[in-house]
Amino acid sequence: MNDSPARDLLIALSLLPFLTPNRTRLLLETFEPIETVLAASSDLLQGLLSVNPEQAMKVKHPLREPQRVAELRTSVVAYCDAEYPPMLREIAGPPLALHVRGDVSLLAKPSVAIVGSRRASPYAINVAQHLAGKLASIGIVVVSGLARGIDGASHTAALEARGKTIAVLGTGIDVVYPRNHVRLFKRIEHEGLIVTEFPPGSPPRPEHFPVRNRVISGLTLGTIIVEATSKSGSLITARMAAEQGREVFAVPGSVFSAGSEGTHRLIQYGAKLVHDVNDILEELPGHLRLTLTAPEEPEPPLRDLLALVSREEPTHIDTLAAKSGCAIAEGLLALELEGWIRALPGARYVRVR
Repeated sequence: MNDSPARDLLIALSLLPFLTPNRTRLLLETFEPIETVLAASSDLLQGLLSVNPEQAMKVKHPLREPQRVAELRTSVVAYCDAEYPPMLREIAGPPLALHVRGDVSLLAKPSVAIVGSRRASPYAINVAQHLAGKLASIGIVVVSGLARGIDGASHTAALEARGKTIAVLGTGIDVVYPRNHVRLFKRIEHEGLIVTEFPPGSPPRPEHFPVRNRVISGLTLGTIIVEATSKSGSLITARMAAEQGREVFAVPGSVFSAGSEGTHRLIQYGAKLVHDVNDILEELPGHLRLTLTAPEEPEPPLRDLLALVSREEPTHIDTLAAKSGCAIAEGLLALELEGWIRALPGARYVRVR
């Protein structure tokens, strides 16, 4: 990342909050090289960008805070940099600058987005973890938005598989949202990459997240929607992925669950149904495939106990005890230690493999 007048200009312009993705697109399409915007008339900028005279002057003279630009030079990937993600260059209205923390080389690696409900069901969490872990284990970067539910599960599973993940924020790079993801944020910062187009200090405003979603889909070869209601923000990401010419995948769920309505509609509209990870891989360049073999189940009586634990809905320990007819605490602990089940709050258990 070399210092240059063009780079400083891009950083300065990226700090102007009224430069929406559509206005950014118009700037990049109209002014080549970008420095020519400085010679544009105020009337031209007002008409082109639909801005007021004061905003037009800020575009003509963006470098009014040179110290702030200087402070950001080493922590930003600008549109003119070789490190700028090639996939993101292809979208309409790409960010002029990305604030980054972590391994910037991940921006150039093949990646897939996994997004979904913040209030995800245990079934959806299981699916997200399974897909993220499998993809990460073969070198595909898992991209998501650091939100609760599916996002957090996907980031964590990718890291647990010793793979890589990118978190795209709807806040400034120095603002962790939600707050209970501070530990995950720091882990991604050290083992993956944190990315945002919003300047430092930017709070989690509702209007930021649809803008953020175009970056999640724009960075990746395809987007997987694991669980979504009919009004879920994840559907915005899916729509943006389709508009960007990227693959859209959807995981089916129960017809009785409101969380499946959005994903089922996506499948009806042409998203690819995901049954296993190979449904994703066969649509990506290179036609990778994984040999999926069922793990050898434990010996009885643990096998019998495992059969009582559902992958879709958590089962209470009392229900398991009643069905098994014996004391099961030691058996559940053994299955959990071997990675077959996961304990949930409220003495409930769900099968994970």
